[in-house]
Amino acid sequence: MEPAPEKPLRFIGKYEVRGELGHGGMAVVYRAHDPTLDREVAIKVLHPHLAQDPESRMRFEREAKAAARLRHPNIVEVYEFSEGGDEASFMVTELLEGPTLRRFLEGRKEIPAEIAAAIGVVLCDALICAHSQGVVHRDVKPDNLMLSKGRLKLTDFGIAHVADQREMTATGQVLGSPAHMAPEQIEGTHVDARTDIFAAGTVLYVLTTGRLPFDGPNPHSLLRKILDGDYPDPLRSSPKIGHRFAAIIRRAMARFPDDRFPEAASMRDALIAFCAEVGWYDPARELNRYLADPDGVTAKLQETLVAKLPSLGLAARGLGDLPEAMGYFNRALAIDPGNARVLSMVRSAALAHRRRRTVRSVSIVAIAALTSTLLGMALTVLIPPPVAPLSTAPAGDPQRRPVMMPPLRVSETARPLLPDDVPSPASEPEGPRTATRPPERHGPVGPPPATTAVVMREVKFHPTPLNVMYSIGPGGSFVEYSTADPPLRLPVGQRATVRFLSPGWEPFEWSEVIPPGEGRLEVRPRLRALSPPGDTSTRASAPP
Repeated sequence: MEPAPEKPLRFIGKYEVRGELGHGGMAVVYRAHDPTLDREVAIKVLHPHLAQDPESRMRFEREAKAAARLRHPNIVEVYEFSEGGDEASFMVTELLEGPTLRRFLEGRKEIPAEIAAAIGVVLCDALICAHSQGVVHRDVKPDNLMLSKGRLKLTDFGIAHVADQREMTATGQVLGSPAHMAPEQIEGTHVDARTDIFAAGTVLYVLTTGRLPFDGPNPHSLLRKILDGDYPDPLRSSPKIGHRFAAIIRRAMARFPDDRFPEAASMRDALIAFCAEVGWYDPARELNRYLADPDGVTAKLQETLVAKLPSLGLAARGLGDLPEAMGYFNRALAIDPGNARVLSMVRSAALAHRRRRTVRSVSIVAIAALTSTLLGMALTVLIPPPVAPLSTAPAGDPQRRPVMMPPLRVSETARPLLPDDVPSPASEPEGPRTATRPPERHGPVGPPPATTAVVMREVKFHPTPLNVMYSIGPGGSFVEYSTADPPLRLPVGQRATVRFLSPGWEPFEWSEVIPPGEGRLEVRPRLRALSPPGDTSTRASAPP
């Protein structure tokens, strides 16, 4: 005889159940009606087998209390909590009608960086509220972000850390979603607001690249990659996001908390500044518009980017910041590879740097020649002629040999001779000079102190691609590379830094201590292409 089917749940407390919304490993969520206030609510009911476990019941209660202390339009609101007694524990919250962010992304490979930034601004607003109340969410991910009536809501505080409550995590237990965990969660060390900032960075990564930053064939390899900070660079995965947004993601996802944004407010400010570049001064409003019409807003945004990015690049170039200019130009070309206007700007920048390099080379040669001439004239005027041997001894006296004046030694460390250093004939003492007492101004007789010479070594760069511009040192100007350029002469034992730029390719920095050795040091830096393999449309944007 088959068991009778379970009767559908009609009431939970005073709430009339209207149907199931979903379920997870810890609870089932129902849609219900509140007869007292005549409103629709959501009720989260702890699974019966967990309701018998004191620790699970306590964790469920902590979730309710953590969310209940927060009042923010982007955080789900808790109305009521019941310990249940002999019945199941349940939590009553506002009803969110809409998909999770993960579900919204299904069918969309990626979304524009500005939209992701707008989502990030709203998420940061919610985190600012939580962190101000001592609550660290610890499980920020697309599944716990819901889109309801054009508004983003942060949900599920089930494993939140509350500053003034005892930690419930057992030794060796890792809580959270592995793909979005910060390294300190895996290591079991201190968590704080920067832990949520890391997770927010992974959300931005997923939104703009369409993939998780960390993956692996098994959980161990996944956690190892997180601990190593090993993930594909977002700009390479999606060149359309641009260098500014990629930098925000990288900082949020830094391996060590001290290298991340110090607080959610600073991350929000960076995202707001990014949106403002295209005239989006109210990211929440723009997000609402996008959720109402994703395709229309995306098309309009692309038109805006194609118009504004070249202007931003020109402004950066006008300030002498070529890397920043190239970042804007590269993003424009990633969005519109055949943009003749941007290609012309890149060629113009390359020609300007070529002329500047030529002028600088001529100037260096002229200055070197002038310096050599002036030094020769100075030495001719200021250095006295060789002094004949001085002697008062009679010829043939073997005990009184003449003493030769030491030659004046000019070294790189010696200070230049000034007119006051040259003896005036009027100041010479009268009478013969004895060989036993030469003039004091020439110093003691004997070998001069040794000077330390800087050893230089030739370094020849062979970059890929060849149409690059490079600079030496952190503040050096960029010049166009040519295979005919002579090798650089760099000091042995000192760190040298050379930066390379090319349109359509990621900026590359070579920084090494020049090793001692005979012969030329050959270096072959390889830049990584921003465009997909086989697509050369963004690579031929500078003259050969």
